[in-house]
Amino acid sequence: MNPQRLTYADLDRLAGEVLPHRLALSAGGGDTTVLYACQATYSAGTLGLLGTGLLAQPEHSTLTCVPAAVVAEGE
Repeated sequence: MNPQRLTYADLDRLAGEVLPHRLALSAGGGDTTVLYACQATYSAGTLGLLGTGLLAQPEHSTLTCVPAAVVAEGE
C-alpha cells in the first residue's frame, strides 16, 4: 500500500539523523505495519485591507500525523 517502502538494506545505507522522526527502527524481520491518522489545515491569512495592519496573519498550512494503529504479525 505504501509506494515509498524502505527495505532493511535501504536503512543500512542511511545515517539515523536523516530519517524521518516518525520512522521506528528495529532489528526484527519487518512484519509490523503502522497506520497513521493525518490532518491537514490551511489558512489563507488575513486578506484585503485588514491584511496590511499590525495584526495581519500570513498564509500558512500544517500537517499533523499520529500513529493510529500498530499491527505486528507473526509474533
